[in-house]
Amino acid sequence: MKTLSLPIFLVTALALTTSSLTGCTGNRGGKKADETAEAAAPGAAGKVITMEQVDDSLNAKIQGERFRVTYGDQDPYIGSDDPLVTIVEFSDFQCPFCSKFGDMLHEVVKDPAYAKDLRVVFKQFPLPMHKDAQMGSEAALAAHEQGKFWEFHDLLFKNQKAMTRADVEKYAEELKLDMTKFKEALDKGTYKTKVTADLDMGKQFGVRGTPSFFINGKWQRGAPRAIEGLKKLVDDEKLAAEQLIKDGSKRDEIYARIMKAAKDKRTEPPAENKPRAGQPDPAVNYAVPVDGRPAYGPADALVTIVEYSDFQCPFCSRVNPTMKQIKDTYPKDVRIVFRQLPLGFHDRARPAAKAALAAAQQGKFWEMHDSLFVNQKALDDKSLETYASQIPGIDIEKWKKDLADPKLEQMIKEDEAVAAKFGAGGTPAFFVNGRFLSGAQPFEQFDALIKEEKAKAEKFIAEKKVAKDKAYEEMIKGFETELKVPPAPPAADFKRRDVNTRGLAGKGNLKNPKITIIECSDFDCPFCKRGADTVTQIVKEYGDKVAVYFRNYPLPMHKMAEPAHRAAIAAQNQNKFWEMHDLLFADKTKRSDEDFKGFAKQINLDMTKFERDYGDAATAQRVKDDMAECSKMEVRGAPGFIINGRLLSGAQPFERFKAVFEEELNGGFEATQKKEAAAAKAAGGKPGAPAMPAMPPTGAAGKMAPGATGTLPPGAK
Repeated sequence: MKTLSLPIFLVTALALTTSSLTGCTGNRGGKKADETAEAAAPGAAGKVITMEQVDDSLNAKIQGERFRVTYGDQDPYIGSDDPLVTIVEFSDFQCPFCSKFGDMLHEVVKDPAYAKDLRVVFKQFPLPMHKDAQMGSEAALAAHEQGKFWEFHDLLFKNQKAMTRADVEKYAEELKLDMTKFKEALDKGTYKTKVTADLDMGKQFGVRGTPSFFINGKWQRGAPRAIEGLKKLVDDEKLAAEQLIKDGSKRDEIYARIMKAAKDKRTEPPAENKPRAGQPDPAVNYAVPVDGRPAYGPADALVTIVEYSDFQCPFCSRVNPTMKQIKDTYPKDVRIVFRQLPLGFHDRARPAAKAALAAAQQGKFWEMHDSLFVNQKALDDKSLETYASQIPGIDIEKWKKDLADPKLEQMIKEDEAVAAKFGAGGTPAFFVNGRFLSGAQPFEQFDALIKEEKAKAEKFIAEKKVAKDKAYEEMIKGFETELKVPPAPPAADFKRRDVNTRGLAGKGNLKNPKITIIECSDFDCPFCKRGADTVTQIVKEYGDKVAVYFRNYPLPMHKMAEPAHRAAIAAQNQNKFWEMHDLLFADKTKRSDEDFKGFAKQINLDMTKFERDYGDAATAQRVKDDMAECSKMEVRGAPGFIINGRLLSGAQPFERFKAVFEEELNGGFEATQKKEAAAAKAAGGKPGAPAMPAMPPTGAAGKMAPGATGTLPPGAK
């Protein structure tokens, strides 16, 4: 393809659209591959508008901080031929969040309300932690040369664990590419320069992780919690672009004029000195105990690293080579202590943790640890026993007996309590002599911290005359025993919304409850399953004080969620909603029409009526109406709960709900504020909002640490 040398340009006939912080799927906008390839050629259906072709008369009209993120015909793009909004995304084919967000962006692109106005450009940003991402990027660009970028893009995101040279050649053959040409491009490293250029551009404008994107030059990091968030970003930019047209710009000049006024470099904001609410301060040493947990390294090591991990967490697996490098580099100076933090949305993480602790009873923890991480995709009970039996010298009958011992569950709960106490809400998380380090960080970051803490430990031992094997135990006596950070925001907000429960499935006291809960949930969202379990606990403990109603809120990224919700409504029409609800949450792999019929038979529904209601357009409309009502109540991610009109977001622990319930049973936040105002007045001070206990990350609504938790950030699913 022809390459333009102009620095900034807009191709009016281009079709452009990928996923803003993630990849997209398929030919966005409904074009076939050959049509997309034709549209991608500059001049195929229109002129190129460059920054040099517009004046600066409208520069003052460009609002907000914009960055000169350019693209060319060598960049893959798809979407509107004549956009008001251009998204330039920086993505990594082995980044799980990049893959997931693509579905959300696809949903917006195919929406008739946005299809004519949105274009997205795909920039390569392979991260060092993803060993085959570079190969994926080069191979995708080699496919792009043959007009098959998006098909190749989809195969890579579908097979994120398989991206070696042999793998990408297999995908190229599947797409019937010219293999001689494809292999030659990889052999010669034809696209290494292009990938490097994309990386350099991303870094120039502050990109440090994926997904990251710029929408009409405005920087965004991370995926919005829900599609409404993405749509709002696009809507805001559409309004700004339409105003620019009113101010004198032509439609095909929009991006060129924005780039004309944009900054050519982004200055990284100064690092935040204060920790965020509920998170540990990286500069502080915390008194994190070891409590006899499995350890690797000498007991008299100068540096103790307490690692919180989850056997089903992909980032925990990726940091293991770094841990090995630390062990090899500091065999006498570093001890690694492993504590369990199985995340709620990893259904096999807890059984795996118990399996490892059972092996630890025979001194075989690390052997089991390695097997579990190697086999993260197979952690069922039978496989766990197989891994244990393969460990030389293990007594399998004793392992089974230990596995059933309640003390292992108690150990995990203790680990979770210590993690919560010191603000470790995601995995992996580390405390290096009490200093917090979050996520799958590179060796260099650990190394710098180890050197610093080793020097401090040597000084402590010399001054205090302490034996080396007692150093950590003595040092933590002077460390911080709690988080000294501001409390997190309240569990529920301080706003009352009008709610309508007519026609909703409900349980509990539906006549005269003191607390009414409306749950906006998605049957395919792992956090929603946690939320549903919490709702069960709420009904059990609060009895006739509560009523719980369910609204259908399937997220666009979960393609089979909407049919599941239709099945639930069809069951509700026969007064069996909650029975269907439980079956749908119990097995997310069963999402075909036949599976839904199987569930219906299992709960003894009238099958003729079920099938009719399931396929009825009115049922699909009820799902849409519920989604609209949840959005109206300001729910932005799943799950969301409206408690007596107050919004509580995410799969929060039961204690967080309990704090809101107790407040509601005692007059609500209004009564709390009155009491605080009276107390402040008596003390001569000023009233403030009611304080709530610190909120641990939920995975559904919390912010992810770099490389931490393989969950969409909170609210992402």
